[in-house]
Amino acid sequence: MNELFTTNETAEILGISPVAVANLLRDKKLPGIKKRGDDGIDRWFIRREDVALYCAGLAIFNMLQHKARIRGQAVEEGVPL
Repeated sequence: MNELFTTNETAEILGISPVAVANLLRDKKLPGIKKRGDDGIDRWFIRREDVALYCAGLAIFNMLQHKARIRGQAVEEGVPL
């Protein structure tokens, strides 16, 4: 299945704002497809698989941060993805 989500739908799935999704797209941290609508306006769409991969990567990063904290290691704050 090659389902495409809008930036608003992706934001809802990720629990972030549509502006944050736009920033992820701009920074190439989340791949997207830009399509021009019948109204002549370009809009971003994100494949379901790419949203799932982003979520998986974020979960792994959070797990590694948690393990590092437990071991008393220095942990860089923020989301590098």
